Formats: sequence, C-alpha cells, structure tokens
Amino acid sequence: CSTMLLQPFHSILYFLNRVGSGIADTSTATLVARYSDGKEQRSQNLALIQSTRAGARIVTPLISGKLFEIRAALPYFADALLLALLLPAPLLLQKM
Repeated sequence: CSTMLLQPFHSILYFLNRVGSGIADTSTATLVARYSDGKEQRSQNLALIQSTRAGARIVTPLISGKLFEIRAALPYFADALLLALLLPAPLLLQKM
C-alpha cells in the first residue's frame, strides 16, 4: 500500500531526472562539437562521448546496486555528492 502512495512521487522524480539528463547530454555534445577542430576531430570526440555514455550505462547499475544493498538512500546521496562536485565545472569551462 505504501508503495502505491509513493508511485506518483517516484514518477515525478524519474521524469525530472530524465529531463536533466537530456539537457546535460545535449549541452555536452554541443560544446564538444563547437570546440572540435574540423570534421574528423568532431567525429572522434562525439564518438568518444557516446562510448563513455555506453560504458557508464554498464558500470553505474552495478555501483548503484551495491550502494543500494548497503542502504537504500545511498545511491541518491552519491548522486547528489557527484552533482555538488561537478556544479562548478561549467563555470570553469566557460573561462577557458
């Protein structure tokens, strides 16, 4: 019963996560394409991004699963910590 009551909340959080990921993925690809020199380098850099994303989709469920076994909230705390650490990255990159 408690799971059914929380389902709308979980759906909203998941939707917001997907929107954020979509914005981040598009922005990253745009920046890489913009700052690559020539078509060949742009192609290589965009392929590297795709490969990195694919690798992350393999590794992150394993890490999240282990964290979840320790404590159910731990994957979310780890995600929040990573976000906090990466938050200044766009500002630093903008100065370059």
